[in-house]
Amino acid sequence: MTTDVVRAIVRRSLTFVTMLSFSAVGSAQFVPTQSGGSAGDTRPKPSATADPPPVSLVVLAAPTTTAELLREQADLDAALSAATLDERLTQLQQFLRTYPASPLQAATRQALVRVQSQLGEQRLRAGDVAGAQDIFRQAVKLLPEAEAARAFRSLILPMPLLLATQGWRKEAVLLMREFQTHAWDNAAALEQVGLFYVSLEAPTDAEAAFKRAIELDATSASLYHGLGVAYQIGLRLEDAAAAFRKATELDPKSRVAWAALADLQRAAGDYEQAEANYHRQLEIDPEHPTAWGGLAMCYLGQGREREAVAPMARMLTINPRDVRFLTQIAYIHAVNGNLAAAIAAGTQAKRLQPNYPWLRIVEAHLLRQAGDLAEAENVLSEALQTAQFATLRFELGATLILANAYAQALEPFETFLKITPDGEFEAVLGGALSVRSSNLDHLLSLERQASLLVAPPLLSQAELQAVERYVRFALLVEQARTKGKGPEFGLTESPLEAAARAFVAGKDRARGWRLLQAANMLADVDELGMAERFARQAIDATGDAAHSAGDGLDGLSAEDRLAEFYVRAQMTLGWVLYKQGELAAATVRLREAVKAYPTAPSRREAAWRLGIVLEAAKQDADAFEAYKLGYDAKAPTAADRRAKLEAVYRRLHGSLDGFDAALLP
Repeated sequence: MTTDVVRAIVRRSLTFVTMLSFSAVGSAQFVPTQSGGSAGDTRPKPSATADPPPVSLVVLAAPTTTAELLREQADLDAALSAATLDERLTQLQQFLRTYPASPLQAATRQALVRVQSQLGEQRLRAGDVAGAQDIFRQAVKLLPEAEAARAFRSLILPMPLLLATQGWRKEAVLLMREFQTHAWDNAAALEQVGLFYVSLEAPTDAEAAFKRAIELDATSASLYHGLGVAYQIGLRLEDAAAAFRKATELDPKSRVAWAALADLQRAAGDYEQAEANYHRQLEIDPEHPTAWGGLAMCYLGQGREREAVAPMARMLTINPRDVRFLTQIAYIHAVNGNLAAAIAAGTQAKRLQPNYPWLRIVEAHLLRQAGDLAEAENVLSEALQTAQFATLRFELGATLILANAYAQALEPFETFLKITPDGEFEAVLGGALSVRSSNLDHLLSLERQASLLVAPPLLSQAELQAVERYVRFALLVEQARTKGKGPEFGLTESPLEAAARAFVAGKDRARGWRLLQAANMLADVDELGMAERFARQAIDATGDAAHSAGDGLDGLSAEDRLAEFYVRAQMTLGWVLYKQGELAAATVRLREAVKAYPTAPSRREAAWRLGIVLEAAKQDADAFEAYKLGYDAKAPTAADRRAKLEAVYRRLHGSLDGFDAALLP
């Protein structure tokens, strides 16, 4: 899912983002900056140019006079003022060895950690990610455990954060897992750890951090709010709502929790309760943008557009560049059928962030409504180049199904969806959450509600049912392809047969394309009886199919679609008959496919299949002519098909003499 659901929270809470420069410790006030000590002080002094002293130096006692302490402070200042990071590193290390009992040891170690962090940042910017991580690890090891715990937020947390801001998300998460043990007994530090994980959409890690923090401080509303956000990005919406509700109980004046709870109530379609909680939030913070926007969306969701205008204006006055809010407006108007308003909101959002994935989904839906299924497919395919989540893949697959382009439609679904043995859909959402449902839209609604905070789907119930029927059938076919035919059910239909019948049901003009697709898919897994019946029914439906675009043929005239459909239907029936061993009947059907419409795109494939049948019938001369008609020297199959032609020619003539001439048209 996208990160928009947590951006506002992270922006408010991750205050350490602005502390990435790892600046060195400043000099103490009122302390001289020059080197040197009081008269008679014979303790060794660190030098910026000398080699580091050996470890066996005499251990000096802690300073007992003001002069001795100021001398150590001056030497520390000199180390911090070194010209380069490497010199600073060397001199700080030397100070620790020279003054092991100094009360400035802790400040020196912290300064050394900052220098190490800066060196790690240099490595990172140079592309040495592994080297940077090693330096960060070395820096943390400099701190004793108690000191590391106290300085976690200021010194340790920025290191994995720097990896994240440079685009190394996985490495940042792994490094934080190593470092978070130093914060495990500090609720405030753990809250920052949890928000770090939230910002990188690592919900499981975030949940663990917030739960541990709550063990340490069960009265903190902000910790429960953070836990709710972690649950929300992990698509555990009921748990998220419970956590937000707990936050409101602990802090009835919370400036964020009421709106967060209302967002989830609105996303679930509970507009009345959401309205009440948005109003509670506005009583606490009259300029709360999320509450104003959420209130407007509640009204729009109920078709109360006049009432939505005023809170919408307040929201846009406070935050006019909120792409997510503009996308929500476009989405709900599209669902309500107000396409002009949907286009207006979508256009405004696109000016601000043209590649926002949920906006591309709405844009594709509007194109579908306008009848431009090909462009809708292009929009979604482009979106998948930069975003990968189940709803986006679903919308692409659904668009292809609605265009009757069934052969291409299955691939987007296979990447995230499967059928369980008991016939339910199962998907992995958000990269981690495994969910199951007999209803495909119910399964996917989690992403929609968690990320865009909208309840209804874009597709109508009829469209959703059409998509679901095909996906169920296609996934069962894939199971049969990989596992072989299932058990015989006697008089009872198998799940595959039932799914096939549900897929081809209906009396619309596109039914012929469904019959043809089902026949081909069933033939591939040797369900030949039903495949034959569907192929024959498809031939009978040719007239209607010519008036319905299918399989990417929406740019053709009705006459050209009729020709292509008829050739495919005859070819499919002929192929099924061949697989049943009926060579003569198969030959009749395939010859009809080849001669009926010479300009149909599938005629070449029909000719090749006719060659296979004729060769099986020991009619090599006719098979060669059919193969030749099905051969395309520019096609990806050219090498394999030429080899087949050579084999048949050699059987006919004893050699390949004259083969190239015979191959000419």
